[in-house]
Amino acid sequence: MAKRKPARPPVPPPRGRFPEWLPPALGLAALAIAIYGNSVPNGFVGDDKFQLLRNPLVTDPGRIPQILGSSVWSFLGLPGNYYRPLQFLVYLFLYECAGFHASAFHLFMVLLHAANTVLLYLLVRRLAAGRAAFAAAALFAAHPIHTEVVDWIAALPDLMLTTLVLAGVLVLVRQGASPRGWQILGHFAFYLLALLTKETGVMLLPLFAGFGFFCLGRRWSEFRRNAALYGAMAAAFGLYLAMRGVALGSLAPGQQSFIHLGPAEFAMSVVVTAAQYFAALLFPADLNYFHVFRPTQTVTVEFLFSALALAALAAVLFRSRTPLISYGVFWIAVTIAPPLNLTGVGQNVFAERYLYLPSAGFCWIAGWAWDWLAGRRLQWARVVGAMVLLACALKVVARNRDWRDNFTMMQITVRQSPTAGWMHDALASEYVERDAFDQALEHERLAVRYQPDMAVFQMKLGYLLMRNDPRAAIAAFQRVVALEPAAAKGHCDLGMAFEAAGDVRQAAREYERALQLQPQLREAQEGYQRALARLR
Repeated sequence: MAKRKPARPPVPPPRGRFPEWLPPALGLAALAIAIYGNSVPNGFVGDDKFQLLRNPLVTDPGRIPQILGSSVWSFLGLPGNYYRPLQFLVYLFLYECAGFHASAFHLFMVLLHAANTVLLYLLVRRLAAGRAAFAAAALFAAHPIHTEVVDWIAALPDLMLTTLVLAGVLVLVRQGASPRGWQILGHFAFYLLALLTKETGVMLLPLFAGFGFFCLGRRWSEFRRNAALYGAMAAAFGLYLAMRGVALGSLAPGQQSFIHLGPAEFAMSVVVTAAQYFAALLFPADLNYFHVFRPTQTVTVEFLFSALALAALAAVLFRSRTPLISYGVFWIAVTIAPPLNLTGVGQNVFAERYLYLPSAGFCWIAGWAWDWLAGRRLQWARVVGAMVLLACALKVVARNRDWRDNFTMMQITVRQSPTAGWMHDALASEYVERDAFDQALEHERLAVRYQPDMAVFQMKLGYLLMRNDPRAAIAAFQRVVALEPAAAKGHCDLGMAFEAAGDVRQAAREYERALQLQPQLREAQEGYQRALARLR
C-alpha cells in the first residue's frame, strides 16, 4: 500500500497583501464618486443660504457652546423640533478648512456617500454572500432617491447619521452581537453621536435588537443577553433628552407648527405616506424637491391599497425564512417611522432625504434577490443588473444638474409642484435678488393664493406692491394684521402703506398701535413722528 504524502501546511499570505474586500470596496467607492462627480461644482440651495451663509454659529469656534445649547433654527429666532448640533459642528469644521466655497461642502457630501457605500458593502458581506453584498452596495451607490441627500448640503444630517448607524451595526456584528466592557462604552458613544446628528438616530437601539432577533434567532432573549449594552444606550438616550430639553425648552416645541391633523386623519395619512415611501424606494421616478402633502381625510382607494401593501410587508417581516430579508424589511420600517410624525417634520412632509438610511435595508434585499437570480440565470442577472445600474446612474447624473443653484431648483420645483406656495415664495425671492420685480410679484401672488394663511407671504406681497400700488399693498398688510393682530411689525407695515397712499391720519393710527405692542420698534417710532408732523 502506497504511503500517503503528508499534507502540506497552509501557505501564509504574503506580507503586504491587500485584504480581499479592499478591491471591491474601492471599486464601489469609485462608482459612487463617479456618479455624483458632476454635483461638486453646484452651489448653495434652499436652507443652505440660511444654515450656512447667514448663520453666525458656523463661522466662529467660540460659539460651540451655543451650538450645543440651541436648536437648528434658533439663530433666526424660530422654534422647532430639530436639535442637531453635530450638523453645525461639521459645518464649522468645513468652514474653517475652506470658507464658504460650495464645492468643498459638496465634495465632502460625495465622499461621505462613497464611505456609506463601502460600509454597506462590509456590513452585508458579513450577512450574505460577497456577490449579494457587492450588488447591494452598487445599487446604494446609484439609487436615484439619494440625490436630494448627496446634492443638498442641508441634508448632511441624513448622510452622517447613516455613516454612524452602518458603522455601529457593522461593529456590533463583528463583535458577534455580544459586546463587553469597553466595547459597550463605544456603542454608548455611537448612540449619543447618532442622536446628536438627527432625531432618527434613536432607532439605532431597535436596529441592534433587530439584528439579534432576526439574524441570530435570539428572539426576546436578546434583551437579557445584552442587558448591559441596552442599559448603556438607554443612559445615552437619557443624556440626549436632557441636552435636548435644555436646548429647545421642551422635547418638541415645534409640533403642529405647519400641519394640523385630527387623530383619524393623522392615522390614515400615516398609512398612505408610509406606502408612498416604500413605493419611492422601489420606483424613484418622480424626484421632487417639494412634494405637496394632501392629508387623507376619508377611506379612499389609495388608502386601501396602501394598507394592503403595508400588510403584505408585515407578513414578509414575520414569516420570511430568510433572515436577511426579514431584517431588511425591519430596517426600512424602523428608520421610516420617525418621519411619519407628520405634524412635527416641517412643511415638506414627504421628503426624499428621509429615505437615505432606510434604503440600506432595501438595497441589501435587492442584492439578495439579484444573487438568487444569478444562482439560476447568471447571464440574465448580469444583464438585468447592468441595465438597472445604468438607468439609475443616468437619472442621478441628470438630477445632479437640477441642484446646481437655487434659482434653477426653484424653477424646476414650481413646474413639478405648481400649487406649492412655499416654492412660489422661494422663487419670488430669487427674482427679487435679480431685480426682476414683475416676475417676483407674479409668484408671490401665487404663494398667497395657494397658502393664504401664511402671514409672511402676505407681508412680502405687500412689500412688492408698495413699489407701484400702495392701495393694493394696504389690502395685503391688512390681511397680515388679521392673521397676526398682536404682531407690531404688521401694524407698522400697514402704517407705511397708508402713508405711501397719502392717508396720513390712518397711518398715524397704525404706527401708534404698533408702538403699543412694541414701544421700541424704531420704524414705528420714526413713522409716527413723520405722521404727526404732517398732521400739524
